[in-house]
This record gives sequence, C-alpha cells and structure tokens, in this order.
Amino acid sequence: MVALKVTKIGEDVVVVLTEELRDALGVAEGGTLYAAQSSDGEVTLARRDMSLEARRSRGRAFIGRYKKTLDALAK
Repeated sequence: MVALKVTKIGEDVVVVLTEELRDALGVAEGGTLYAAQSSDGEVTLARRDMSLEARRSRGRAFIGRYKKTLDALAK
C-alpha cells in the first residue's frame, strides 16, 4: 500500500503521486487517471476509463475493425 499526500494548490486540492506509483500506473505529468468507487466503498485508479459506456465503445470499435474476420469465423 502506498500513502498519498493530499495538499492544496491554489483553489484545487491535489493528490501527489510518488514516482513508484506513477510508474506502476504508467502515467506522466499531464496524463489522465480515472477513479472508480465499488459498492463496498473501495476506490481504484486506472489509466483508462472502465465505465460501462467506455467498455462498450471499445467493444464496438473492435467489432468494427475485425468485422470481416468475425463474420468468417461465424460461418
């Protein structure tokens, strides 16, 4: 478990990520992280949006990209 420092910069409250955590998450300054809260209150950070709509959109893009292959396999 990594402890994160919460601090205020101007009007914003920010979380400072250690170098170890930035490397583990694969993010750099200016990158985007997505936070999701589970039903038991646990919060997770991820490099990409794991919401249902985002996953559905990626699935549609995959199907569109490999439509001919998927049609051939369905025969």
